[in-house]
Parts: sequence; structure tokens; C-alpha cells
Amino acid sequence: MHMRLETLREFVVFAKCQSFSAAALELHLSQPAMSVHIANLEKELGFQLVDRKRGTELTPAGQRFLAGVQTALASYDEAVRACDELVKSYPAVRIKTTGVIPFLPDLLARAAGIPFELIELSIDSLAPLAELDKEIVDISTCYDFSFSPCLAADAERRGIATAQVGEDRIRICMKKDHPLASLTKLRREDLRGVAVAITSSKWYDFMVAQALRLFGDDLDLTFRMIPVASPLALRYVDIGDAVAYCGINTEALTDRDDVVLFDELDGRPLVLDQMVAYRADDPNPNVHALVEAFMA
Repeated sequence: MHMRLETLREFVVFAKCQSFSAAALELHLSQPAMSVHIANLEKELGFQLVDRKRGTELTPAGQRFLAGVQTALASYDEAVRACDELVKSYPAVRIKTTGVIPFLPDLLARAAGIPFELIELSIDSLAPLAELDKEIVDISTCYDFSFSPCLAADAERRGIATAQVGEDRIRICMKKDHPLASLTKLRREDLRGVAVAITSSKWYDFMVAQALRLFGDDLDLTFRMIPVASPLALRYVDIGDAVAYCGINTEALTDRDDVVLFDELDGRPLVLDQMVAYRADDPNPNVHALVEAFMA
């Protein structure tokens, strides 16, 4: 059986009204639709609920079914109310953000009533994942770091779990006077020997490993520290003759008229997995519920 709660509630209203038309009016349905719903319910049950020879009286089976349905619906409604109060009693989930993160609104739209608050942290305020260790936040937004052995091992040691929640397109950025800026298409080989801007001192090792994964570890890349406080600071920072790569930060660069952005390398888009990190043993059920919602 695949009865819907709405159909059972309609039957209860019908039994109260003892009239298809009156019940339909109360439920904002047409009278024919109301009749069809009750008839379909009877067909699914395999017995009659309404004695149509007597008008709209319930059959003995209909009366017994009504009593059971009223009890079941009351129990269901009470369970929903109690669970809703229980969930609301758990603390709001604190989510780390660093400036404007375009994919975050899409994630938060999946929250389905789970309370949360955004905690703004600068890029260099803490070492990687320390905001979880120090319990400043419950969920941290980040890129996949499984390719960074040190960071992955550190996360495992700390009991930090991750979940993939999407993908982010990456752009390569350089100033208009850069030797590569005049190219219409960028090849991986064009990047040989270039300096890559690293924008966070505390995430330096991770960003180097990330750049090598994106571009390749055989291009003799060099790395230059150009720290920024937040992604929004990329709107003003001077990257000199280095190239930068950016994903969630791209909006801070599109307003600049002194840079060139490349969306592809060797004719293919550059993509990084978007992740959320959280403490695997976090006692707040809202954290785990929100991670599951993000993954849906």
C-alpha cells in the first residue's frame, strides 16, 4: 500500500462533514476530485468506507478505519512536533566562510530548516582545519585536500571527516602586461617556468600541492607569496608578473580591467572538488544532518 497522509486526512474531514461537497469545500478541492480520492482509497484498502446506498454514511469498516486513522494521525503529528522541538533545541551549526563564496548559497538552500550561522574568518587567521580543532566552527568549506598527504593525514589524526558537495571551475589569472596575456588559448606547456601566486602563508604547502595537481609537477613552476586577507582582497592585490588561479574568488577579479582570465587549459576546464570538513564525532546532530543535506 502507498497511502498518502493527505488522503487519510481528507477521509477524516469527509467523515466529519458527512458530505463530499462540504469536505471538498473545506479542503479546497472540487467535489469530483474528493469523490475520486475516497474511491481510490477504498480500492487500495479492498473494502468500502462509505455506504453510498445510504448517502454518505460510513460503513462499519469505515467507522473502525476512521478510529484507527485518527489515532495514527494524532501520533504522527505529535511525533513530528516533538522531533521538531528536539531539533530546534540543538545548537545552530557554525559554518566557516571567507568572503564571498559563490557555491555556498546553493548549499545553504538545502538546509531544510536546520539552523546555522556563518562565521567570517580571514584566509590566514588559522592553520588549515584549526578552526575545527578549536571549535570555532562546526563545518569548514574547503577544496579537496586528499592529494596533500600531510594535510590528509593530519585531518585523519584529528578525527576530521570530509564530504564532497560539488565542483568549482577554476580560472587562471594574470595581468594584461604578462607575456602570456596576449594568447587566445592557454596551453599547459605555456606555463613552464612561470611564477604562481600563493595567497595564504598558512595554507602555503597545500596551495603549492594544489597548483602542482592542477597544472602538473613537471613544468618547473616557482611559487611566490602574495598574501591576501580574504578573497575579496583579490580585487585590489598586485600579483606582479605571477599567475594566480582562483575559483570561488573569481568574482573579485571580474571587475578589474588590468587582468586577463583563462577558463581552460589545453582546451579543457580546470575543476576542483568542493568539500566541507567537520568533526566526525561532533555531538551536534544538526552538523551531520546539514552535511547530509549538502550532499543531497
